[in-house]
Amino acid sequence: MTATEDTPLRAGFRWLASKRVTLGVVSLLLAVFGFELLVWLAYGVEGWQYFFLANLDPTPGWVMAPFAHRNPSHLLTTLVVIVVYGGLVETVLPDHRFLAFYVFAGYASTLAQLAAYLGGAPGLGTLGASGAALGLVALYVVRMGGRAIWAPATVTVVDGVFTGSGLVIVATVLANDFVPGVVFASGTAPLGHVGGLLAGVAGGVAVLLAERKSSPDPSLGT
Repeated sequence: MTATEDTPLRAGFRWLASKRVTLGVVSLLLAVFGFELLVWLAYGVEGWQYFFLANLDPTPGWVMAPFAHRNPSHLLTTLVVIVVYGGLVETVLPDHRFLAFYVFAGYASTLAQLAAYLGGAPGLGTLGASGAALGLVALYVVRMGGRAIWAPATVTVVDGVFTGSGLVIVATVLANDFVPGVVFASGTAPLGHVGGLLAGVAGGVAVLLAERKSSPDPSLGT
């Protein structure tokens, strides 16, 4: 391989560099986390909870919770999923629709967990972009699963790898949240994750239907 030849790593970075909305979301989440640290230092844990935690009491947390994280590991794991599956979904959706879906999935996640608290579920509150991240995964998996049935010739091996990885991510999260004795991470928001996933399923179906309408001949699919 010569110096002028591309490498998978270089190609991957170039691909990611073209995903400006995904990178914008990542930058926003990093900026919010930095702001969280400043609030924590200035006002302590109670001030941090007031600004960033969504619970049944009306606070700024109702707005900020889908963009905030409780610690660096919480942020990092979410960012990894957003970078990969956000980039994949951004390839399919126009910028404004991608951003609208991401925000919708984030707030659908928060509202679902708040509904769980209203129904008597335990917990001090919810925050995090994991619901939105799972929404991206679900949208991609549903869209590619549908294409595998409708237009299998348009689905590549790489598509299959990311679809399979997405299914593993979803199964792992649901097992952690709902299967007794399975704990990969503690302190999660189970109904919040479900809310994000359902938003992603709805988004994936909508994308698939739009693609079928615009290209009824599978051989023309992209």
